[in-house]
Amino acid sequence: MKDSLRFLIFGMGLTFVISVFPAHADQEQLLLDETGIPKQYILHLSGTVLNETFSDAQALLTISLPERYSNQPYLVVINGFPKQNSRNSFFWNSGYSDMTALANEITCNIKRTIVKTPVINFYYMSPELLKHTGALELLGDEGKKYAEKQALPSIVYATAGKLKLHVYSNTVSGTVWIKGYDRVEKSFVQYNARFTGKPSYNLKPKQEQKK
Repeated sequence: MKDSLRFLIFGMGLTFVISVFPAHADQEQLLLDETGIPKQYILHLSGTVLNETFSDAQALLTISLPERYSNQPYLVVINGFPKQNSRNSFFWNSGYSDMTALANEITCNIKRTIVKTPVINFYYMSPELLKHTGALELLGDEGKKYAEKQALPSIVYATAGKLKLHVYSNTVSGTVWIKGYDRVEKSFVQYNARFTGKPSYNLKPKQEQKK
């Protein structure tokens, strides 16, 4: 009888441990396996920034183990692709944001601090920037195309923003918004995008250079 009671108590305790703790273990191993090898996804972006609507931007998402001493379960980095500073793309490093991770969902909110400005940013072609080329007045629509080829997109650093990811084995989807002050436009501008993506491997974005 004592042995049966002992086994009953042990079984109940084991059931309690299994029901409480595996969720956290599964959460940490769901997006990265035991090897910790980073995962990459090519993202296709569509959204709006200022008065422009876009649907042809791309980005590269990398999910890896967090940096040393980080209290976050993952390091999430998103960069424009194939060019880092390509038009209507954005850059996000989760180390500059607060992260919550639950199962296959990751949410990042930009830390509110006045000591250190987040490096999180987005790129877009500021209307005021195009005017500075002088081509718009001379050539109309053709001038706009010429100016866009000559000028690099404006970079706008984030003052606020939120990134949400839904990660599965073969797909990823999510949304992002970033707000910041455009020194060229001399006003606050907000970037909004939705994206979907599929796995990719060993890709690195390059820096776009124009005259």
